[in-house]
Amino acid sequence: MMLLMQQTDVGRSVEHTGWYVGLGIGFFIVVVVVVLVASILTLASRIGSQARSGIEAMEEARAATMPVWEIQKLNSSVTAIWRAAESARKQLGG
Repeated sequence: MMLLMQQTDVGRSVEHTGWYVGLGIGFFIVVVVVVLVASILTLASRIGSQARSGIEAMEEARAATMPVWEIQKLNSSVTAIWRAAESARKQLGG
């Protein structure tokens, strides 16, 4: 009878070994996934902060180049005034 109990105990430990291996593999997979997700979230945070910095720099560049557009408007206005003055001079005979 003791021999029979010892054999069933051995059989049970073999059955449990498979469960332990499966749980170990599952735990390892979960740890790997957690590490990958943490890495992705860290990189996404860095990209987000760099994007905000880039947007701020673009806003500064836009503000710095606004006078160029004003010069273009001024040039168009001066050209129109110049042509009107030439036309008026021709009509006055000069």
